[in-house]
Amino acid sequence: MSKKILAVCLLLLNLLSVAHAAEPLVLGVVPYLSARKLATLYEPLRIELERVLKQPVIIESAADYSFYLERTRQGRYDIIATSPYFGRLAQLEQAYRPLARPLTDLEPLLVTRPDGVRSVAALRGKVISTSDRLANLTLAAHRYLAQAGFVPGKDITIRATGSHANSMAALLSGESAAAIVSVSALHQFGPEMSGKVRILARLPKTTPLLYLGHKRLGEARLANLQRQMLVFANQSAEGKAFSQELKHDGLKRIEDKDMKALDPFVKDLKGLLK
Repeated sequence: MSKKILAVCLLLLNLLSVAHAAEPLVLGVVPYLSARKLATLYEPLRIELERVLKQPVIIESAADYSFYLERTRQGRYDIIATSPYFGRLAQLEQAYRPLARPLTDLEPLLVTRPDGVRSVAALRGKVISTSDRLANLTLAAHRYLAQAGFVPGKDITIRATGSHANSMAALLSGESAAAIVSVSALHQFGPEMSGKVRILARLPKTTPLLYLGHKRLGEARLANLQRQMLVFANQSAEGKAFSQELKHDGLKRIEDKDMKALDPFVKDLKGLLK
């Protein structure tokens, strides 16, 4: 092989290597808010991931929870910020490794209008709006209402609207008597929303959003990523602001018991997917 041809081959190999190195990683965020809102909220984390992983990172979500779940199953996302039941499923069946979870648990709420129903019992025969039928909050509400003596679909209608914004709009317009939302999501609507709704019931707290990474990143990179995410969220000014905005109050490692506790809910989720 001539020196000229060898030089060309080496140049091509170098260009391919650079192109490969520049391929962006994908942070997939479960679509619990609008794509624009999620992009704004998770931008500080995206910047931190780029710094730690030394590779471009982009944020993606999906049109709905079903589409997001399918994209996760396909391995479309390198890192996921996902609902706990999706996270456990991703760990068990889709080659994702747990990284971190918020310090605070998720607190689901049933909210109504200030002049709305006065008790949970008064919801019988009425409509409750929610973001998505597969959302963590929706599954939590199913269990809560069943324990309160309701048969969802018979005694009460839980109607998925596509987003928290749509769910709240349905409540405020009178299309639903109550809405399912979390304390953190209500906070992210801003203080003006608080004056438009009244908390009807606080549901039992549940495991919050989970962060996981795909095993193709490699164990060493995942271990380093986990360490740096905890430092970012708990020690840096940017990370503390990010955590506060999301009502995470910081991040901690995910324990095995956290994940195993989700198994009954994963069973509920699979029942809905059939």
